[in-house]
Amino acid sequence: MKLPHLDEIDQRIVQLLLENGRMPYAKIGEALSLSRVAIQKRVESLLDSGVLEHFTVRVNVAKLGRTVSAFFEVQVEPRHVDAVGQQLSEEVQVISIYQMTGSSTLHVHALLRDEEELEMFLYDKLYVLEGVVNVQTQLMIKKYKSASGLDV
Repeated sequence: MKLPHLDEIDQRIVQLLLENGRMPYAKIGEALSLSRVAIQKRVESLLDSGVLEHFTVRVNVAKLGRTVSAFFEVQVEPRHVDAVGQQLSEEVQVISIYQMTGSSTLHVHALLRDEEELEMFLYDKLYVLEGVVNVQTQLMIKKYKSASGLDV
């Protein structure tokens, strides 16, 4: 995917950082025939403009005991959507929440240790929230792709 507002060098920098966010500026510079300082200035500019937001690390949560990946479709009374979304965003097991089109639905993804924690999450964190009308739960069986959402 080409990003029209970025020149070729910035696009290549973004692509290299997507492949390895820890790649040293000197190594990026070698790949693009530029100095480390030139790459550093371009990365700082990409950060300042908001194209790059931050550098992060991806953790294999299953290796840390979070083996149950659960997705919840939470139907909420319209007047309670924001409150429910905010309350769920404070739960450490929840890794993403999206408000979806349709009848005031929140799409919630949580990482849990086991079925017992899943049950506790449902009864102690979801069903008790004011305004929650219905919850549909799906468990992930297999992951085929997890990406940043951008192919440069």
